[in-house]
Amino acid sequence: MSHAVHRPTSLLPELLGLGLGEVLHTPSDERFLYPGVPLVELRRARQWTPGSDGMSGVQANIHTIDTYQALDVHMARYLGAPELSTWVTFGKYAAREAGSWIRILETMLSLSHLGPGGGTSARRLRLSRALLALASQDGLLSALISVVQGLFGGYRTGAALLADAQRLAGLLPEFRQMGQAARNGLVEGNTEMYHRVGFAFDVFLRAESEGRNGVEALQEIIATGALEDPQGYLQAGFSLYREAHLVGLLSRSPGVSRGRQLVLDSCRRHLVHEGNLLIAVQEQALVLQRPSVFTQPVLHALLGAVRPGQLRMTLTPMPGGRGYDRFTMLPDGGNWADFEARMGVRDVTDAPNRPAYTYCVIFPGTPPSEARHYVVDTNRRGTIVDLFTRYLCGPASEQLLRGRPRELQPL
Repeated sequence: MSHAVHRPTSLLPELLGLGLGEVLHTPSDERFLYPGVPLVELRRARQWTPGSDGMSGVQANIHTIDTYQALDVHMARYLGAPELSTWVTFGKYAAREAGSWIRILETMLSLSHLGPGGGTSARRLRLSRALLALASQDGLLSALISVVQGLFGGYRTGAALLADAQRLAGLLPEFRQMGQAARNGLVEGNTEMYHRVGFAFDVFLRAESEGRNGVEALQEIIATGALEDPQGYLQAGFSLYREAHLVGLLSRSPGVSRGRQLVLDSCRRHLVHEGNLLIAVQEQALVLQRPSVFTQPVLHALLGAVRPGQLRMTLTPMPGGRGYDRFTMLPDGGNWADFEARMGVRDVTDAPNRPAYTYCVIFPGTPPSEARHYVVDTNRRGTIVDLFTRYLCGPASEQLLRGRPRELQPL
């Protein structure tokens, strides 16, 4: 049974009220073709350990990024012009950012796993140098330092930390355990997202390219148990994407005046933005806020130890080779592992005048009676809502859509 609050997001009644119903139901000459993307089993990467031959978290992440990149291209073609960013546009850059952390953690675990023997010292030195270089390139070095300072020494200078080298060396077993736990949580969240949301995009696009209703195809898959959507937000999000596609066809029809086209384009932006948020609520609450990912004590503590402004999502290259455009996450403070802070929403569950329409969330492991209700908080900077709003359309969106995440290679 779905416990989601059904939000009044459809704009079709208003469009019909504008007298555009006859255009909406007119067959279009535009054809959408989707060849599909290769979806492979990535959850086996969760079993990786240092020195094993199995798929690593970095290898799984590389495939995730490539899949999201391909899906992003096809979604842009499906929606048509003007270009708009969808969940998968943001997903490919977010996956790349997670890949940076996974690569650092797996490299640190591999370093700690190296024992005495021929060539070990040289390999340890090579990995250590590469680790520092990549952490600096990915913009994570300051974040890593702040984690160490916050967890073990307070916010201290680098010189003070070096003076405590012996003390830190005694904490290596604890570092190793924390690194493994953090790595496991990130890989689980990364691969679960791929198998849920990436799979949903593929099912939807495949059906739409065959002339079928992509939302109905999702409902059929959900009914078999192959895809979970307990609160209906995946179906609701893709319903809005489909509606935006239809509105786009309508906007580009020869018989539509310029004035009505502007109205339709505004409606279309609203539909895609709301669709993005609905899918984000689903994956952020049900996938990432599970006990083994962001509510896991170790990963929660690690992210909470990062100082404000140190977490950044690297996007696309700046003009003239001036580095990369980076989105600063929670610059005013907050723990990225907390759903409310990360998402950019405000809890109104117990508010005396709670709005009639909210994002209703039942977190993993909690009964329906403990459902929480949220509304968007546009006053918070560096949140998912902020990211989705700033890069939805225009030149900022075009930059994300036409770009692709930085290449990621295992060390």
